[in-house]
Amino acid sequence: MLLGAITIAFVGSVSSFAQQPISSEKKSLISEFRTLTGANNVDGSINLSPDSIRQVFTAIIEQDKEVSEEQRVELRKSADEATARVYKAGQDSVADKAEIIELSEKVIYQIYDRAFTESELKELVAFYRTATGQKASRFLRDLSSQVQKEFGEVIQVKLNNVLQPAIQIEIEKLKQKIKEAKAKVVN
Repeated sequence: MLLGAITIAFVGSVSSFAQQPISSEKKSLISEFRTLTGANNVDGSINLSPDSIRQVFTAIIEQDKEVSEEQRVELRKSADEATARVYKAGQDSVADKAEIIELSEKVIYQIYDRAFTESELKELVAFYRTATGQKASRFLRDLSSQVQKEFGEVIQVKLNNVLQPAIQIEIEKLKQKIKEAKAKVVN
């Protein structure tokens, strides 16, 4: 539920992230092929949006029909504060650009590893304009979306470890504030 509510520029699965290590020779061939094809630039940018996080908190407030409009206004401020805290936790968890680039590079190498054998990579490096080179051309058209998909899931796991507990804490705080607001009306 949580990560469905968080908008990041990536989606996908990590089931393929845990693979056997790639041989150093194959990794070298992949690096050379990426350089030759201009596919060696990784910027490590991630787009995390507070809007979806805010929606989680405001939905709780809006669903409670016993809270007055005046109380809702005050509780929305609490929801905004909770959103800011959770959003900051998410940003902090992906702030290390070097770590993000390293994770991205691992995903990229695994995609190439699945797509090409060592022999094919040797041919690609030597004969980029051959039939094997044409295969590489088709592959490269889809590479960006594959990286986004698979890297997105890796980041989702990282964010989930930080955001899930933070959102749960903030939900409990918000529920307590709702309870306190209702108690004020009774008194």
